[in-house]
Parts: sequence; C-alpha cells; structure tokens
Amino acid sequence: MLLQAVEEVARLARPADPEHVAQRPWDRARSLSTRFVDALPARRIAEYLGLSWPEVLRIALLPPRPREHALGHHAGEERQDWLTDEYIAFVLRLIATRLGVLTLTPAQYVTERARLLAQDDARRRHGGHLRLPNQAQLVTAAGTWRRALRLAGLASGQGYGGQRSRVQPVSAVEALERCFVHHGTQPTSLELDAFAKANGIPTPRREDGVPWSEYLCQWKDGRRAQGLNVPAGPPPKAERPDYTQDIGAALPGERRRKSWTEDEVVAWVADYLTGLAGRDSANVRAYDAWAQQRENAPGSTRFAKFGGWSAVVAIARKWSAKP
Repeated sequence: MLLQAVEEVARLARPADPEHVAQRPWDRARSLSTRFVDALPARRIAEYLGLSWPEVLRIALLPPRPREHALGHHAGEERQDWLTDEYIAFVLRLIATRLGVLTLTPAQYVTERARLLAQDDARRRHGGHLRLPNQAQLVTAAGTWRRALRLAGLASGQGYGGQRSRVQPVSAVEALERCFVHHGTQPTSLELDAFAKANGIPTPRREDGVPWSEYLCQWKDGRRAQGLNVPAGPPPKAERPDYTQDIGAALPGERRRKSWTEDEVVAWVADYLTGLAGRDSANVRAYDAWAQQRENAPGSTRFAKFGGWSAVVAIARKWSAKP
C-alpha cells in the first residue's frame, strides 16, 4: 500500500518525470489523490522502509512483481552488511525497554521505531545517526519474528512469559492487530475504543495531529511484511461483530485498569496486613512493593477516592477484626 501511494502521488506531482519528484512536492501532491490523500509524508515513508527517498521512488515505479523482488533484495543486502544476530538482539531489547514490556509484537516495534527515529531526527540537525532496521529487514535477517525475539532474550509471544512489566496504554496499531485477531474484522476508530473498553485494555494511545489513516496504514503494512492477510476496510454495518462484548482480549496485567470498589481495595490491604510479621509496621511503600509481586493487586494510587492510605488501612483493620 505504501509503495502504491508513492507511485500514484509521484505521477500526479510530476507526470513527465515521476522518478525525480522531491519530497515536499510529493507531500503537496497527496491532496490530488483520491485514494492516498492521507498517506504518510515522504520522509516518514522512507524511514519506515529504511530506504533513501530516491530509492523509494525507483522501487515504487517498478511493476508489481519486480517491485516486490527489489524490496526483498534490499532487505537481503541490509542483512549481509550490518544486521547481525547481535544487532537484532540490541535493537529489540532497546524497544522493549522503552515500552516496559517483556515481549514485542511487530506492531509495537513499528510504532516505537518510528517514534525513536523522529526523536533522533529532531535532536540532530541532519538526522540519520540512529540506525534501526524496519520490520521487514528484521524478519528477513532473523528468519522469523519469533526467532528475532529469542535472539533478544524476549518472550516468544504474548502470553508466554510476555506479561507487561508495567501497565500502560497500548498503541493504536497494537490495538488494531489485537482486535483483528479476535474478531477478524477491521474496526473504525470508535469501534476500536469500544473493543478496548469492553476488554479492559488500556486506552489505545494516539498522538496529537496523527490521522487515523496513518495508524491503519502502519498496521496493514506490518501485516503485509509478515505475509498475513489485510482487510480492505470495515465490513458492512450489518456484518460487524459486537465490539462492546468482553471476549478476553486483554493481556495478563492489563485488566486492572478498572474502577476499584472499596471492598476490593480493603480486601487486598487486609491480606497484606495479615502477612506482616509481628514487629513489622504497615507503610505505603512496603505495601506497593508487596502488591507488585501479586497479579492484579491494586497500587496505593488507587486509594485516593477512599480517603487515602491511612483511611484504607484503618478500614482493613476493622474489617479483619470482625468475628
């Protein structure tokens, strides 16, 4: 889809010589396209593919079959030159550490890679100092995404030791993938929010100024890079699933983004108090350390609406003292 957009807009921007259209004229010409008016900017496309802009244009203007061969050949060359197993491990660990996760989906990698490259470009006048392979290059070099994860010492899939080390909003691209895996359909923006809310998934993260179409494009390109099927768009309304139903799409550790009741909070604190040694006194820091070792236990920040730490402890002690 990205290369199709590049080809069509390039021919609109410079019909007589589309292979030599510069990035800014190409960006302006997107408004002339009916299909790709919301396409990524030229610079972002080049970053995503890991190619220079002239090389992107050259490949995009090839017929479909040679185009795929040229893109695959480029990924192969990149692997032979610099993309070693050690570097694959370094890159994936870097992204996983930034996200605070113990495993990575391709969608997570694509999104965070783009953010890292943008930050590097902003810090350095000419950019290009941070060398991060795109997803297709990683898969080509490692053989499979699972093998790339193993090289980095990361869990080889969600649910196999892949619990998040901290709960945080997921990216919109990751949420789209999870919704498609469970429902088999492409949701609209509002439907994705309904899916996340129903399943207890932290609100999909979106950046100001980034159109919904960009997230769709990133998600679909990620699936294509893995050889997976890509939907043309949302199905007719009569054929859409009920996105407001909880179908168990949350990962371990995510479902505690909920509205805690006083009874639930007090029960956890009472359990904590019961386990204290006789000479140990209850304190909020020790409680939080204890809670982090237990799946789904609420942190002390959840206690504010019940009067805070001291108030919850007092209630828990009274509750425990009842016959």
